[in-house]
Amino acid sequence: MRIPTRTLVTACVLSVALLAAGCAGAGVKQTRVGDLVFLQAAGERGPGPFTDSTATGPAASESPRIGAKASAGELAAPLRAARTVSGATPGLYRGSPRVARCDVERHIRYLAADPARADAFAGVVGVRRAALPGYLRGLTPVVLGADTRVTNHAYQARRADDYQAVLQAGTAVLVDDRGLPRVRCACGNPLAPPAPTRGGASARGTPWPGYRPNKVIVVSPAPRAVTSLTLVDAGHRTWTERRTGHDVRRDRVVPPPARTTTSPSPTTRATATPAPTAPTTPADRAPSRTAPTTRTPSAPPGGPGTPGLPAAGGA
Repeated sequence: MRIPTRTLVTACVLSVALLAAGCAGAGVKQTRVGDLVFLQAAGERGPGPFTDSTATGPAASESPRIGAKASAGELAAPLRAARTVSGATPGLYRGSPRVARCDVERHIRYLAADPARADAFAGVVGVRRAALPGYLRGLTPVVLGADTRVTNHAYQARRADDYQAVLQAGTAVLVDDRGLPRVRCACGNPLAPPAPTRGGASARGTPWPGYRPNKVIVVSPAPRAVTSLTLVDAGHRTWTERRTGHDVRRDRVVPPPARTTTSPSPTTRATATPAPTAPTTPADRAPSRTAPTTRTPSAPPGGPGTPGLPAAGGA
């Protein structure tokens, strides 16, 4: 059967428009090597946003200030096994005392106004639509401290389409009580852990200053639910204990945690306060390796040897 030329042209235009609209920013390459992982800068909404932005304040990159931009070779380089870091690691996430970089109540209102979007969102996170307000209020607003691999979701044709992404350090997200990123605030999209890639993965998009494929991390769930996360504000040299949930008024400034020494690949030991009870799933019960820790005098946040703090833009 002969396909009308007009149909072919329309399909090509739509494909180009989707790439240009921001799957990974301007300059996206269409060459596919293995699976594609799209680069998404901190303030970029990306394709198929579920809601208007619920991020508060300007997008502030936490990526290291590196003068030389990533070369085309580095951009196309495969994303090898990323370092895995426990979601409860002190200093993994950034935050200032009593400052939420994501408006949870606004997100709830956006979804309530569009039942189709709410149903698609609820399907990704595994709750009923009526339970979304409670689910979202149980998440904690933080800022990514490193470039992070995730599964993102675009809202297309009344459903959620998943795709692999690297979110830039400085991106405002909501995390659950295992420290896993669950919502990207710039677009309201639900997030999930990254999926295994077939035949390697290639990053596509415009890299930000400081992007390096070998510095991307993957967040693993803490061994058990926690009641608080320890955040760092390197600019103001402060550490904050933030109770899980959307209410940041209970934030408490705390001393720097003891320095943790880890090897490049094992999951970092979680030191956040465990909750009295913790729901588990088969995936959560998978064994994880932990690196030994040594307690030494603490170092100031943001300086060399910052305790438990992966380098911005990497681990």
